[in-house]
Amino acid sequence: MNTYIQFDPANPPPPLLTSEPDSFAHKTIAIRKPAIAQTVLADHAGQYPPKIVEVLQNLRDELAQGRPVRPLETVAPDGESWRETWLPYQHRTWFDIPWYFAEVFFYRRLLEAAGYFGGGPWAGVDPFLPRKQAELTHAAPWQVLRLAMEYASTGAGENFCALFRHCVWGNRVDLSHPKIVEEMRQQAGQKTSGDLLADDTEAVLAHLRKVAPGAPKIDFICDNTGTELLLDLALADFLLRFDWAGQVTLHIKAQPTFVSDAIPADIEITLAALKARGENNFTALAARLQGYQGQQRLVVRPDIFWNSSHFFWELPADLYTELAQARLVILKGDANYRRLLGDSRCWPATISFTEAAPYFPAPFVTLRAMKSEVIIGLQPGQTEALNQADPAWRVNGRRAVIQGRL
Repeated sequence: MNTYIQFDPANPPPPLLTSEPDSFAHKTIAIRKPAIAQTVLADHAGQYPPKIVEVLQNLRDELAQGRPVRPLETVAPDGESWRETWLPYQHRTWFDIPWYFAEVFFYRRLLEAAGYFGGGPWAGVDPFLPRKQAELTHAAPWQVLRLAMEYASTGAGENFCALFRHCVWGNRVDLSHPKIVEEMRQQAGQKTSGDLLADDTEAVLAHLRKVAPGAPKIDFICDNTGTELLLDLALADFLLRFDWAGQVTLHIKAQPTFVSDAIPADIEITLAALKARGENNFTALAARLQGYQGQQRLVVRPDIFWNSSHFFWELPADLYTELAQARLVILKGDANYRRLLGDSRCWPATISFTEAAPYFPAPFVTLRAMKSEVIIGLQPGQTEALNQADPAWRVNGRRAVIQGRL
Protein backbone atom coordinates (compact mmCIF):
# COMPACT_ATOMS: atom_id res chain seq x y z
CA MET A 1 0.00 0.00 0.00
CA ASN A 2 1.48 3.34 -1.09
CA THR A 3 1.66 6.21 1.39
CA TYR A 4 -0.28 9.39 0.63
CA ILE A 5 1.22 12.35 2.50
CA GLN A 6 -0.43 15.55 1.25
CA PHE A 7 -3.87 16.22 -0.17
CA ASP A 8 -3.90 16.86 -3.92
CA PRO A 9 -7.32 17.67 -5.46
CA ALA A 10 -6.10 16.50 -8.86
CA ASN A 11 -5.03 13.16 -7.41
CA PRO A 12 -7.13 12.37 -4.30
CA PRO A 13 -6.23 9.44 -2.05
CA PRO A 14 -7.39 6.00 -3.19
CA PRO A 15 -10.43 4.85 -1.19
CA LEU A 16 -10.93 1.60 0.65
CA LEU A 17 -12.52 -1.08 -1.55
CA THR A 18 -14.91 -3.91 -0.75
CA SER A 19 -12.73 -6.35 -2.70
CA GLU A 20 -10.41 -7.41 0.15
CA PRO A 21 -11.94 -10.74 1.34
CA ASP A 22 -11.10 -10.44 5.07
CA SER A 23 -11.47 -6.67 5.36
CA PHE A 24 -14.03 -4.86 7.49
CA ALA A 25 -15.30 -3.23 4.29
CA HIS A 26 -16.03 -6.62 2.72
CA LYS A 27 -17.76 -7.93 5.85
CA THR A 28 -19.87 -4.80 6.05
CA ILE A 29 -21.31 -5.35 2.59
CA ALA A 30 -21.50 -9.15 2.77
CA ILE A 31 -22.96 -9.47 6.28
CA ARG A 32 -23.95 -6.24 8.03
CA LYS A 33 -25.88 -4.54 5.22
CA PRO A 34 -27.97 -7.62 4.31
CA ALA A 35 -28.76 -7.94 8.04
CA ILE A 36 -29.98 -4.32 8.05
CA ALA A 37 -32.31 -5.04 5.13
CA GLN A 38 -33.62 -8.06 7.02
CA THR A 39 -34.15 -5.92 10.13
CA VAL A 40 -36.24 -3.43 8.15
CA LEU A 41 -38.37 -6.32 6.91
CA ALA A 42 -38.79 -7.61 10.47
CA ASP A 43 -39.66 -4.15 11.83
CA HIS A 44 -42.45 -3.82 9.24
CA ALA A 45 -43.65 -7.44 9.23
CA GLY A 46 -47.32 -7.56 8.29
CA GLN A 47 -47.23 -3.90 7.19
CA TYR A 48 -45.25 -3.77 3.97
CA PRO A 49 -47.14 -5.05 0.91
CA PRO A 50 -45.78 -8.13 -0.91
CA LYS A 51 -44.07 -6.03 -3.62
CA ILE A 52 -41.98 -4.06 -1.11
CA VAL A 53 -41.11 -7.28 0.75
CA GLU A 54 -39.97 -8.87 -2.51
CA VAL A 55 -37.80 -5.92 -3.56
CA LEU A 56 -36.19 -5.66 -0.12
CA GLN A 57 -35.45 -9.39 -0.12
CA ASN A 58 -33.89 -9.08 -3.59
CA LEU A 59 -31.71 -6.20 -2.38
CA ARG A 60 -30.63 -8.23 0.65
CA ASP A 61 -29.67 -11.18 -1.55
CA GLU A 62 -27.97 -8.98 -4.15
CA LEU A 63 -25.51 -7.79 -1.53
CA ALA A 64 -25.04 -11.06 0.34
CA GLN A 65 -24.23 -12.86 -2.90
CA GLY A 66 -22.03 -10.11 -4.30
CA ARG A 67 -24.05 -9.65 -7.48
CA PRO A 68 -23.52 -6.73 -9.92
CA VAL A 69 -24.54 -3.32 -8.58
CA ARG A 70 -27.92 -2.50 -10.08
CA PRO A 71 -28.97 1.13 -10.67
CA LEU A 72 -31.93 2.96 -9.21
CA GLU A 73 -35.17 2.29 -11.06
CA THR A 74 -37.65 4.92 -9.85
CA VAL A 75 -37.77 8.65 -10.50
CA ALA A 76 -36.68 10.92 -7.63
CA PRO A 77 -35.09 14.37 -7.33
CA ASP A 78 -31.64 12.93 -6.61
CA GLY A 79 -31.94 10.19 -9.25
CA GLU A 80 -29.79 11.76 -11.97
CA SER A 81 -27.00 12.55 -9.53
CA TRP A 82 -26.97 8.94 -8.35
CA ARG A 83 -26.99 7.68 -11.93
CA GLU A 84 -23.83 9.68 -12.66
CA THR A 85 -22.19 8.32 -9.53
CA TRP A 86 -23.22 4.73 -10.29
CA LEU A 87 -22.10 4.70 -13.97
CA PRO A 88 -18.38 3.98 -13.33
CA TYR A 89 -19.37 0.86 -11.36
CA GLN A 90 -22.21 -0.45 -13.53
CA HIS A 91 -20.36 -3.60 -14.59
CA ARG A 92 -18.85 -4.32 -11.17
CA THR A 93 -20.14 -6.31 -8.21
CA TRP A 94 -20.82 -5.18 -4.65
CA PHE A 95 -17.52 -6.83 -3.73
CA ASP A 96 -15.44 -4.74 -6.15
CA ILE A 97 -16.31 -1.08 -5.56
CA PRO A 98 -15.32 1.76 -3.19
CA TRP A 99 -16.60 1.02 0.30
CA TYR A 100 -18.15 4.41 1.04
CA PHE A 101 -20.05 4.44 -2.25
CA ALA A 102 -21.22 0.87 -1.57
CA GLU A 103 -22.56 1.77 1.88
CA VAL A 104 -24.39 4.93 0.89
CA PHE A 105 -25.77 3.49 -2.34
CA PHE A 106 -27.11 0.51 -0.39
CA TYR A 107 -29.14 2.86 1.82
CA ARG A 108 -30.38 4.80 -1.20
CA ARG A 109 -31.46 1.53 -2.84
CA LEU A 110 -33.14 0.50 0.41
CA LEU A 111 -35.19 3.72 0.47
CA GLU A 112 -36.31 3.05 -3.08
CA ALA A 113 -37.19 -0.57 -2.22
CA ALA A 114 -39.23 0.58 0.79
CA GLY A 115 -41.39 2.87 -1.35
CA TYR A 116 -39.94 6.11 0.08
CA PHE A 117 -40.20 7.88 -3.29
CA GLY A 118 -43.29 8.37 -5.41
CA GLY A 119 -46.92 8.69 -4.44
CA GLY A 120 -47.66 5.42 -2.68
CA PRO A 121 -48.69 4.95 0.97
CA TRP A 122 -45.04 4.48 2.08
CA ALA A 123 -43.79 7.64 0.39
CA GLY A 124 -41.72 9.71 2.81
CA VAL A 125 -41.95 7.07 5.57
CA ASP A 126 -38.61 6.52 7.30
CA PRO A 127 -37.95 2.74 7.20
CA PHE A 128 -35.74 3.11 10.28
CA LEU A 129 -38.30 5.00 12.38
CA PRO A 130 -39.21 2.00 14.61
CA ARG A 131 -35.54 1.64 15.62
CA LYS A 132 -35.16 5.36 16.25
CA GLN A 133 -38.31 5.49 18.39
CA ALA A 134 -37.26 2.43 20.37
CA GLU A 135 -33.89 4.03 21.20
CA LEU A 136 -35.62 6.90 22.99
CA THR A 137 -37.60 4.46 25.19
CA HIS A 138 -34.40 3.09 26.78
CA ALA A 139 -33.11 4.57 30.02
CA ALA A 140 -29.53 4.92 28.75
CA PRO A 141 -29.93 7.99 26.49
CA TRP A 142 -31.54 9.93 29.31
CA GLN A 143 -28.87 8.90 31.82
CA VAL A 144 -26.22 10.14 29.39
CA LEU A 145 -28.12 13.41 28.91
CA ARG A 146 -28.52 13.95 32.66
CA LEU A 147 -24.77 13.77 33.04
CA ALA A 148 -24.34 16.21 30.16
CA MET A 149 -26.66 18.64 31.93
CA GLU A 150 -24.50 18.40 35.05
CA TYR A 151 -21.49 19.41 32.98
CA ALA A 152 -23.49 22.33 31.55
CA SER A 153 -24.45 23.95 34.86
CA THR A 154 -22.36 27.07 34.14
CA GLY A 155 -20.56 28.46 31.12
CA ALA A 156 -17.07 28.02 32.57
CA GLY A 157 -14.27 26.75 30.33
CA GLU A 158 -13.80 23.59 32.38
CA ASN A 159 -17.51 22.83 31.94
CA PHE A 160 -17.18 23.29 28.18
CA CYS A 161 -14.29 20.81 28.12
CA ALA A 162 -16.15 18.25 30.24
CA LEU A 163 -19.28 18.50 28.09
CA PHE A 164 -17.31 18.40 24.85
CA ARG A 165 -15.49 15.22 25.87
CA HIS A 166 -18.76 13.70 27.04
CA CYS A 167 -20.38 14.40 23.66
CA VAL A 168 -17.93 12.28 21.69
CA TRP A 169 -19.23 9.12 23.37
CA GLY A 170 -22.76 9.74 22.14
CA ASN A 171 -21.38 8.92 18.71
CA ARG A 172 -20.97 5.30 19.75
CA VAL A 173 -24.76 4.86 19.62
CA ASP A 174 -25.14 4.06 15.94
CA LEU A 175 -28.11 1.74 15.44
CA SER A 176 -26.37 -0.03 12.55
CA HIS A 177 -23.91 -1.38 15.18
CA PRO A 178 -26.16 -3.18 17.73
CA LYS A 179 -23.26 -4.66 19.74
CA ILE A 180 -21.64 -1.24 20.24
CA VAL A 181 -24.99 0.27 21.21
CA GLU A 182 -25.52 -2.39 23.89
CA GLU A 183 -22.06 -1.71 25.34
CA MET A 184 -22.85 2.01 25.46
CA ARG A 185 -26.13 1.37 27.28
CA GLN A 186 -24.33 -0.66 29.92
CA GLN A 187 -21.92 2.22 30.50
CA ALA A 188 -24.55 4.98 30.49
CA GLY A 189 -24.23 7.52 33.27
CA GLN A 190 -20.65 6.59 34.14
CA LYS A 191 -18.38 9.59 34.67
CA THR A 192 -15.55 8.45 32.42
CA SER A 193 -13.70 10.05 29.54
CA GLY A 194 -13.44 6.67 27.89
CA ASP A 195 -10.43 5.74 25.78
CA LEU A 196 -9.58 8.92 23.85
CA LEU A 197 -6.71 8.27 21.46
CA ALA A 198 -6.35 11.98 20.64
CA ASP A 199 -7.89 14.95 22.42
CA ASP A 200 -7.82 18.50 21.02
CA THR A 201 -10.49 19.76 23.43
CA GLU A 202 -8.21 22.32 25.09
CA ALA A 203 -7.17 23.64 21.67
CA VAL A 204 -10.85 24.04 20.74
CA LEU A 205 -11.45 25.97 23.96
CA ALA A 206 -8.51 28.26 23.20
CA HIS A 207 -9.76 28.79 19.65
CA LEU A 208 -13.25 29.78 20.84
CA ARG A 209 -11.80 32.15 23.43
CA LYS A 210 -9.96 34.17 20.80
CA VAL A 211 -11.57 37.57 20.26
CA ALA A 212 -13.39 37.70 16.93
CA PRO A 213 -15.64 40.40 15.45
CA GLY A 214 -19.36 39.79 15.66
CA ALA A 215 -21.25 36.92 17.26
CA PRO A 216 -19.44 33.71 16.33
CA LYS A 217 -21.24 31.12 14.21
CA ILE A 218 -20.71 27.43 15.01
CA ASP A 219 -21.86 24.70 12.64
CA PHE A 220 -22.43 21.02 13.41
CA ILE A 221 -22.31 18.41 10.65
CA CYS A 222 -24.48 15.93 12.53
CA ASP A 223 -24.51 12.16 12.53
CA ASN A 224 -26.95 10.04 14.55
CA THR A 225 -30.28 10.82 16.13
CA GLY A 226 -31.19 9.33 19.53
CA THR A 227 -28.47 9.53 22.18
CA GLU A 228 -26.05 11.45 19.99
CA LEU A 229 -28.59 14.06 18.90
CA LEU A 230 -29.63 14.60 22.52
CA LEU A 231 -26.01 15.40 23.36
CA ASP A 232 -25.61 17.58 20.26
CA LEU A 233 -28.64 19.59 21.38
CA ALA A 234 -27.23 19.87 24.92
CA LEU A 235 -23.95 21.17 23.49
CA ALA A 236 -25.76 23.60 21.16
CA ASP A 237 -27.78 24.86 24.13
CA PHE A 238 -24.58 25.37 26.15
CA LEU A 239 -22.94 27.33 23.32
CA LEU A 240 -25.97 29.59 22.87
CA ARG A 241 -27.02 29.98 26.50
CA PHE A 242 -23.57 31.05 27.66
CA ASP A 243 -22.79 33.14 24.54
CA TRP A 244 -20.02 30.94 23.20
CA ALA A 245 -21.91 31.26 19.89
CA GLY A 246 -24.33 33.74 18.40
CA GLN A 247 -25.80 31.11 16.07
CA VAL A 248 -25.57 27.33 15.82
CA THR A 249 -26.49 25.55 12.60
CA LEU A 250 -27.24 21.81 12.58
CA HIS A 251 -26.50 20.32 9.16
CA ILE A 252 -28.45 17.07 8.79
CA LYS A 253 -29.39 14.52 6.16
CA ALA A 254 -32.31 15.40 3.88
CA GLN A 255 -33.60 11.80 3.95
CA PRO A 256 -32.81 8.59 5.88
CA THR A 257 -29.33 7.04 5.58
CA PHE A 258 -27.21 4.74 7.81
CA VAL A 259 -30.17 3.64 9.98
CA SER A 260 -29.94 6.27 12.72
CA ASP A 261 -28.72 9.33 10.81
CA ALA A 262 -30.63 12.46 11.84
CA ILE A 263 -33.20 13.93 9.45
CA PRO A 264 -35.57 16.90 9.97
CA ALA A 265 -38.34 14.79 11.53
CA ASP A 266 -35.87 13.48 14.13
CA ILE A 267 -35.30 16.97 15.49
CA GLU A 268 -39.04 17.36 16.19
CA ILE A 269 -39.31 13.82 17.59
CA THR A 270 -36.39 14.49 19.94
CA LEU A 271 -37.77 17.82 21.18
CA ALA A 272 -41.14 16.16 21.82
CA ALA A 273 -39.42 13.32 23.69
CA LEU A 274 -37.55 15.84 25.86
CA LYS A 275 -40.86 17.41 26.90
CA ALA A 276 -42.57 14.05 27.39
CA ARG A 277 -39.98 12.87 29.94
CA GLY A 278 -41.57 15.23 32.46
CA GLU A 279 -38.23 16.21 34.07
CA ASN A 280 -37.71 19.89 34.73
CA ASN A 281 -34.20 20.00 33.25
CA PHE A 282 -35.35 18.35 30.04
CA THR A 283 -38.49 20.47 29.71
CA ALA A 284 -36.44 23.63 30.20
CA LEU A 285 -33.87 22.43 27.64
CA ALA A 286 -36.60 21.81 25.05
CA ALA A 287 -38.12 25.25 25.72
CA ARG A 288 -34.75 26.98 25.29
CA LEU A 289 -34.01 25.12 22.07
CA GLN A 290 -37.39 26.00 20.59
CA GLY A 291 -36.86 29.60 21.65
CA TYR A 292 -33.49 29.65 19.87
CA GLN A 293 -35.17 28.28 16.75
CA GLY A 294 -37.75 31.05 16.86
CA GLN A 295 -34.94 33.61 17.15
CA GLN A 296 -32.98 31.96 14.30
CA ARG A 297 -30.11 31.36 16.71
CA LEU A 298 -30.54 27.61 16.26
CA VAL A 299 -30.95 26.68 12.60
CA VAL A 300 -31.68 23.19 11.27
CA ARG A 301 -30.44 22.83 7.70
CA PRO A 302 -30.97 19.59 5.75
CA ASP A 303 -29.13 19.08 2.47
CA ILE A 304 -29.07 16.17 0.04
CA PHE A 305 -25.27 16.46 -0.27
CA TRP A 306 -24.90 14.84 3.15
CA ASN A 307 -26.78 11.79 1.75
CA SER A 308 -24.44 11.47 -1.22
CA SER A 309 -21.27 9.40 -1.61
CA HIS A 310 -19.17 12.49 -2.38
CA PHE A 311 -16.19 13.43 -0.24
CA PHE A 312 -15.87 16.80 1.44
CA TRP A 313 -13.49 18.32 -1.10
CA GLU A 314 -16.51 18.04 -3.44
CA LEU A 315 -18.73 20.32 -1.32
CA PRO A 316 -21.18 22.26 -3.50
CA ALA A 317 -20.54 26.01 -3.68
CA ASP A 318 -23.45 27.01 -1.44
CA LEU A 319 -22.41 24.69 1.40
CA TYR A 320 -18.77 25.66 1.01
CA THR A 321 -19.66 29.34 1.29
CA GLU A 322 -21.88 28.77 4.33
CA LEU A 323 -19.33 26.67 6.22
CA ALA A 324 -16.61 29.21 5.43
CA GLN A 325 -18.48 31.73 7.60
CA ALA A 326 -18.23 29.52 10.70
CA ARG A 327 -15.90 30.20 13.58
CA LEU A 328 -15.84 26.44 14.11
CA VAL A 329 -17.32 23.40 12.35
CA ILE A 330 -17.95 20.36 14.56
CA LEU A 331 -17.94 17.20 12.45
CA LYS A 332 -19.66 14.30 14.19
CA GLY A 333 -19.01 10.66 13.61
CA ASP A 334 -17.18 8.04 11.65
CA ALA A 335 -18.71 8.68 8.21
CA ASN A 336 -17.87 12.39 8.26
CA TYR A 337 -14.30 11.54 9.30
CA ARG A 338 -14.05 9.14 6.37
CA ARG A 339 -15.39 11.78 3.99
CA LEU A 340 -12.74 14.25 5.12
CA LEU A 341 -9.97 11.78 4.26
CA GLY A 342 -11.38 10.12 1.15
CA ASP A 343 -12.05 6.92 3.14
CA SER A 344 -8.42 6.00 2.53
CA ARG A 345 -5.96 3.97 4.59
CA CYS A 346 -3.06 5.37 2.58
CA TRP A 347 -2.60 8.25 5.04
CA PRO A 348 0.18 7.72 7.61
CA ALA A 349 -1.42 7.48 11.06
CA THR A 350 0.85 10.28 12.31
CA ILE A 351 -0.07 12.88 9.67
CA SER A 352 -2.18 15.91 10.67
CA PHE A 353 -5.36 17.38 9.25
CA THR A 354 -3.30 20.36 8.06
CA GLU A 355 -1.73 18.06 5.45
CA ALA A 356 -4.72 15.77 4.95
CA ALA A 357 -7.61 18.26 4.74
CA PRO A 358 -6.25 21.73 3.91
CA TYR A 359 -9.18 22.25 1.54
CA PHE A 360 -11.87 22.45 4.25
CA PRO A 361 -13.29 26.01 4.33
CA ALA A 362 -13.24 26.68 8.10
CA PRO A 363 -11.53 25.63 11.33
CA PHE A 364 -12.97 22.26 12.33
CA VAL A 365 -12.89 19.56 14.96
CA THR A 366 -13.99 15.93 14.59
CA LEU A 367 -15.77 14.01 17.37
CA ARG A 368 -15.67 10.37 16.38
CA ALA A 369 -16.06 6.95 17.98
CA MET A 370 -14.02 4.64 15.78
CA LYS A 371 -16.03 2.19 13.70
CA SER A 372 -13.85 2.02 10.57
CA GLU A 373 -10.20 1.69 9.71
CA VAL A 374 -9.19 5.20 8.62
CA ILE A 375 -7.19 7.17 11.20
CA ILE A 376 -4.66 10.01 11.29
CA GLY A 377 -3.29 12.37 13.95
CA LEU A 378 -1.87 9.73 16.31
CA GLN A 379 1.51 9.70 18.02
CA PRO A 380 4.47 7.65 16.70
CA GLY A 381 4.18 4.08 17.93
CA GLN A 382 0.56 4.49 19.05
CA THR A 383 -0.96 2.34 16.29
CA GLU A 384 1.58 -0.44 16.87
CA ALA A 385 0.77 -0.54 20.58
CA LEU A 386 -2.97 -0.56 19.88
CA ASN A 387 -2.59 -3.35 17.31
CA GLN A 388 -1.01 -5.51 19.98
CA ALA A 389 -3.47 -4.62 22.73
CA ASP A 390 -6.66 -4.92 20.66
CA PRO A 391 -6.54 -6.00 16.99
CA ALA A 392 -10.09 -4.65 16.44
CA TRP A 393 -9.42 -1.19 17.93
CA ARG A 394 -10.11 0.61 14.65
CA VAL A 395 -13.63 -0.76 14.22
CA ASN A 396 -15.15 -1.86 17.55
CA GLY A 397 -16.28 1.59 18.72
CA ARG A 398 -14.40 1.45 22.03
CA ARG A 399 -11.92 4.18 21.14
CA ALA A 400 -12.61 7.73 20.12
CA VAL A 401 -10.81 10.83 18.88
CA ILE A 402 -11.34 14.57 19.24
CA GLN A 403 -9.12 16.00 16.52
CA GLY A 404 -9.14 19.23 14.58
CA ARG A 405 -7.51 21.76 12.32
CA LEU A 406 -7.93 25.05 14.14
